[in-house]
Amino acid sequence: MILEVKDLALDRGKEVHLRGISFAVDACECLVIRSPILLLGTALLETLIGLEERVEGQVLFNGEHMLGDMPLHRRLALRRDIGYVHRVGGLISLLNVRENIALPLCYHARVTRAQVAELTDQVADVVGITELLGREVDELDMVQMRLVNLARALINRPRLLLVDAILEGMDRQQRERVASAVGYFRGECDFGVVMTARTRDLPQTTRVLELRADGLHQPGE
Repeated sequence: MILEVKDLALDRGKEVHLRGISFAVDACECLVIRSPILLLGTALLETLIGLEERVEGQVLFNGEHMLGDMPLHRRLALRRDIGYVHRVGGLISLLNVRENIALPLCYHARVTRAQVAELTDQVADVVGITELLGREVDELDMVQMRLVNLARALINRPRLLLVDAILEGMDRQQRERVASAVGYFRGECDFGVVMTARTRDLPQTTRVLELRADGLHQPGE
């Protein structure tokens, strides 16, 4: 399994409280976690990559404990193989769209400037945002920001893609663009997907679970 979550619990006080979260995802799976409260889904994904502090349980990525004590360099090395797609924000306002997309390569991969430019152009074309590459972040609308987040998460060819409900509010063409981009890069280098959602699923979805405060449930339970 690429990802194993065992009895995960998160306590943010009255705002967010999760407990009894257990699931596993293989490299070829696309798991959709439906949540009527999007904030719960966001909190779960942020917990999986170690951004929450008041957490109990286990998160194993490639068999290594993401929540345990480990050297910072090792934690960062693991995160290089995880792409995270933000529903809100996530981009650096001091950088333009091209620079935001290329950022993982600049920090985490030994590639030439020419390769960075080529890979950025490729992922932008697949996601359908080539015309946005020269824009500033504050010139983007919400959907465009989500698509740029997706491109940045995919450029590093992750082993695990975490997607925070980005399909909500998109029209049919935009949803198809997202699905096509994820499908393209999974065909190139298969990876596991965990996506939160309120109503919208990816066509690649292999399994759907419902997120509640007391854990994950099969739909209709």
